[in-house]
Amino acid sequence: MFEQFTDNFFLVFVLMFFVIIMAGLLGLYLHVAGFTLVEVILLLVIPLVACFAVLSVMVSTVAGLTGSISGTVTAMARAFDVPVVNIGHTVFGVNAVGFGIPVLVTLNMLASRRIPWKLFCLLAVIIAAVTYLYTFIQPGLGVVIFLFTIPPILASGIVFMFRRMRGLSNLNTALLAYAGATIGVLVGADLLNLHKLANHDWGKPTLVSIGGGSILDAVFLAGIVALFADFVFRSREEKIFGRLVKVLREAWPG
Repeated sequence: MFEQFTDNFFLVFVLMFFVIIMAGLLGLYLHVAGFTLVEVILLLVIPLVACFAVLSVMVSTVAGLTGSISGTVTAMARAFDVPVVNIGHTVFGVNAVGFGIPVLVTLNMLASRRIPWKLFCLLAVIIAAVTYLYTFIQPGLGVVIFLFTIPPILASGIVFMFRRMRGLSNLNTALLAYAGATIGVLVGADLLNLHKLANHDWGKPTLVSIGGGSILDAVFLAGIVALFADFVFRSREEKIFGRLVKVLREAWPG
């Protein structure tokens, strides 16, 4: 049993190290793409700390690495669920990570006028409609998105086309793609399915959390996929990789 725990701990440590490296690279791109320091902290640091905290607790129980990893997102989602209203046997709430962070970041972008609100609304409506078509309710998990990569890639493609329009050559595609993808997924997956969740017979008192459950990882991954797709689209016209290398050289001049 002790050897199994040691092996699990080592593998989880390697996984954490890999995730930290990838998060650092993503944070670097977020900085170059125009995200503020506060937004980078909200998007990366808080979810990572929450994920590692849950994972460290789960790995302390000798239950096998696969079970620990597969339950991490669900455990983190439940840990940050905030109940709001009770309707019958169903309690509706929001998730502080899966709902609060994307909404706060998007509102900050809109308030600072770094993304145009008209284009954001149009993009969010399109992504919400597409996401709704790819969602279904699964007992035990709630709302599940089938082919979750399609909405964020579509968001990045639409934003790239927006940039080709007259007067939008200076449009920050990364910010708009992230905001449109994450809010669109939240609306299309959770908000548009609230009536189904409310009328669904769960068999017992159930907490339905907007941005929580299986939607938490979908929202987070939607933002990452949207940013990656934006990087691919923009790299054809801009020297994005060169800018990243320049920032790294400035950070480590030696």
